[in-house]
Amino acid sequence: MRMMFSLAKKILKSRKGRTILSIVGIAIGFTLLVSSHILMSTLEKENDDIVKQKYGNYDIIVGYQTSNKFLSQNKIEKINEMKDVQATTPFLYPYIGKDHDYKSEMEIQPMYVGLRNNSLAKEHQFTKLSSGQLPKANEVVVPYSLAKSKNLKIGSKLTFPFPPNKDKTVRVSGIMQKDEHLYSVVIFSYDWLSKVTAQEGHTTTLMVKLQDWTKKEEVIQNLKEMDPKFFIDSQSKMDREREQLGGLKPVVQGLDIAVLIGSALLLVSTLQMSVQEKKKELATLRLLGARRKQIAWLVIFESIILSTLSAFIGLLSGIGISFVLKDLIIKISGISVKSMHIDWIPLIYTVGIGIFITMIASIIPAVLASKLSPIQAYQQSFDTNHKGKLILPIISIVLLLSSLLLSMYNYIKLHDTNLYIVSAFIVFISMLLGVSFLLKGTVKTLSLIVKPFLKQYSLLAGRNAIRQMRRSTQIAGVIMLGVIISIVGISVLSIIRDTTEKTIMDQYPLDHVIDSNSSYDEPGLPLTFYNQVDSIKGIKSVPVYKEALVFTQNLNQSSIKKNSDVMFYNINGRNEFMAALLGVDFDKLDDVLSVEVIKGSIDPGKLDNGGTVLTEYAAKTFGYKLGDTIKVINDNQLSFKKGSLQYINENSAKKIVNLKVTAIIKDYPMEEDPKDMGIYTSPKFMKEKFNTNSISEVHYKVTDNGLKNDIQEKVEALVGNQSSSKIIVYDRQAELQTLYNQFNQRVTILLVSVSLICLLAMIGLMNSMASSLRERSREFATIRALGCKTNNIVRLALVEGVMVTSGGGILGIIFGSILLNQLLLALDAKSMVFPWQITLVYLVIAPLMGVIATIFPAIYLAKKNILRDLSS
Repeated sequence: MRMMFSLAKKILKSRKGRTILSIVGIAIGFTLLVSSHILMSTLEKENDDIVKQKYGNYDIIVGYQTSNKFLSQNKIEKINEMKDVQATTPFLYPYIGKDHDYKSEMEIQPMYVGLRNNSLAKEHQFTKLSSGQLPKANEVVVPYSLAKSKNLKIGSKLTFPFPPNKDKTVRVSGIMQKDEHLYSVVIFSYDWLSKVTAQEGHTTTLMVKLQDWTKKEEVIQNLKEMDPKFFIDSQSKMDREREQLGGLKPVVQGLDIAVLIGSALLLVSTLQMSVQEKKKELATLRLLGARRKQIAWLVIFESIILSTLSAFIGLLSGIGISFVLKDLIIKISGISVKSMHIDWIPLIYTVGIGIFITMIASIIPAVLASKLSPIQAYQQSFDTNHKGKLILPIISIVLLLSSLLLSMYNYIKLHDTNLYIVSAFIVFISMLLGVSFLLKGTVKTLSLIVKPFLKQYSLLAGRNAIRQMRRSTQIAGVIMLGVIISIVGISVLSIIRDTTEKTIMDQYPLDHVIDSNSSYDEPGLPLTFYNQVDSIKGIKSVPVYKEALVFTQNLNQSSIKKNSDVMFYNINGRNEFMAALLGVDFDKLDDVLSVEVIKGSIDPGKLDNGGTVLTEYAAKTFGYKLGDTIKVINDNQLSFKKGSLQYINENSAKKIVNLKVTAIIKDYPMEEDPKDMGIYTSPKFMKEKFNTNSISEVHYKVTDNGLKNDIQEKVEALVGNQSSSKIIVYDRQAELQTLYNQFNQRVTILLVSVSLICLLAMIGLMNSMASSLRERSREFATIRALGCKTNNIVRLALVEGVMVTSGGGILGIIFGSILLNQLLLALDAKSMVFPWQITLVYLVIAPLMGVIATIFPAIYLAKKNILRDLSS
């Protein structure tokens, strides 16, 4: 073995140019692997630190939302004993929920919260103070808004009721940071609050810190098994921000794998060249007594040397490039990076996997070298007349046709997502089995296409490419890999971006939304709030009133459209439909967003007297026409009894409301669901019949950008003056900008990786052409001796390189388009897609790669001495 290792080193040294090019190419793959690992680790750590600072370094809050039920000491101990739980701390909410005994006394009071002064409790947003410290006995922390409204300072005195015990006066020990969500919360010491409220030993909720936040779902599942009635806050917002890189990491990992495959193919091509060039030497070794196994080990040792050197160079260059790309990554990701984070153990592990993959790839040329016949090696010096097994192309074509037929049948009949994935996998297998055969056919076709321009040289170039088919297949395979990744990656990302953009535009038809964030049975924002917003100069606004859930009472089953996905409810023995009845200020709405009326007219006077507006979809689904009467009843007049909904009492039937269809509109602009089956009337009618007169949302757009900052300040002031602590202000542009940033992140990384894959292909082709042209130097010398010009020799070599890269590009476009549509169908796309723009780009780039990779070896060949080549 030692002798074979030494011989491998000598062989690599003897071909320094090829060896250097191969090491550079493979090192590029390792460079991307190392740099992407370091950059992702850095981004994840920085992002995690930002999220922890924003939301607190804890993972779950578990407990109850009622003051009549508490976490027992036994349950707390079980939670602490869970293997993934690192630490816990208790919280007490003595008057939480609607069922406690002191509701009337505490209704106007802020929410009382008791917590302990420990490191974990300090991670909660409640404990983020602008001044002061956490409370001790007889002390309280108050929200910023309360301190401002009552001019409270550290040391100020406040009196609070603590039923069933007497009122107590406490000292202000701290003031919370300004937060729009913390208007009605006061903080006390856990132990002190439990005593003064006669709830000693009670724990309402438990804050939980996990050893690994990715184990959260497992812990939550265990908690649900412990008590299905647990309220569990899983910090979903925190996870979403943590996972803003979640969509990026799989992209990077997938591209790392693709580049490694490209590196492995380059190594295979290099080793095959080495075997081809030293056929006579290997044959001599065989004749001198070397065994097949030793010949195979000779090739494997070459791969070990190449991959190890490449990995070492890639490790160093990857670390260096990571620091160089720091500012670019900050710009792309939007995450501030203070220092680079290198996790050495996973990094070395990743590089080791890369070395292992490239070494495994060397088995193919090693086996081929071991099977080399000494007699055949002396008869020919290079890989001519390479013939593949006929069975593989046949299997490939059969698999491809089977996949297409299966997808077509699935699209027409079954619509099964899993079948599309199976079809895509079959296409991939077909590609692997048939790439050599398909490339040969593509090269022959290209030879015929360029024949009118290059005459006999096109056919000769095509034959030369086919003679080197084993090498050409690896190079074309790398190009195919890059093209397929580009087509599938960019197309899918673009479709996801466009779909998400449409969803955001439908959800937020105007630039900004003020959401009351109130549940169905809670009041929204007062009408006065909307009037104040509407009065701000430089905006146009639309109110969205709170809705009422109603059930129809005279639904005609025979009029309902067949095959509609309507859910019915059994009410007093009849199938009825549940709908949202909503008051709409159509004058305001039409002033900002046009409402297309299909039939009838929107008359405010008729709406005030029970008129109603339906969408075209709802009218067609239920068969309603202008003038039809819809009888509805509020859901609070029904209760579930004996397997169906029934009136709660005899008076319920008297509270049925008659609605008359006065207009049918194309769609309601404020509703994103295209299958909108809501019923719309006037706010005045809703107030009279259903006692709903509050605002769920306020949508507005800025009409004067010069006043944008002033408008924002006024809106924030109005929101801050509301008693509700749950109001959320959305900015559509911010949502869209986040979407575009994420899209740009992924596309940038995708393009960088594909560029590296293309560079690998060019290095491989340059190496291959240099070796191939050198082997055929006597052929080219003979052609020149017969009168062929030097330019034609260069042109012949260039055409050969162009055919290989163009063939890989064309096959990549074909298979990439097929795989793309398989994936889109699995994602429930409604139509087929052909990536025209990417196709046109690669039809230019692929041949250009061939020219760049071949030009230098071709020029070198053309300058060689004819007599020396003929005599050699």
